[in-house]
Amino acid sequence: MIVYYILSVLIPIAILIYVIGSLSTIKYQQKMIMKHLGIEEETEKLIPNEQIEKELEDELLK
Repeated sequence: MIVYYILSVLIPIAILIYVIGSLSTIKYQQKMIMKHLGIEEETEKLIPNEQIEKELEDELLK
């Protein structure tokens, strides 16, 4: 019974650690590839509501 409890706790923790480590590696590799290719990370651009509304209206009129 104790073994079952220990395994039921350790296995999910081990999987979680593996997933976090994998994601960290992927993020690092992506950063290195972007650096190698000279691509800068895009920041979010705020678009005013009026511009979005105008673009939608223009599409509806077409």
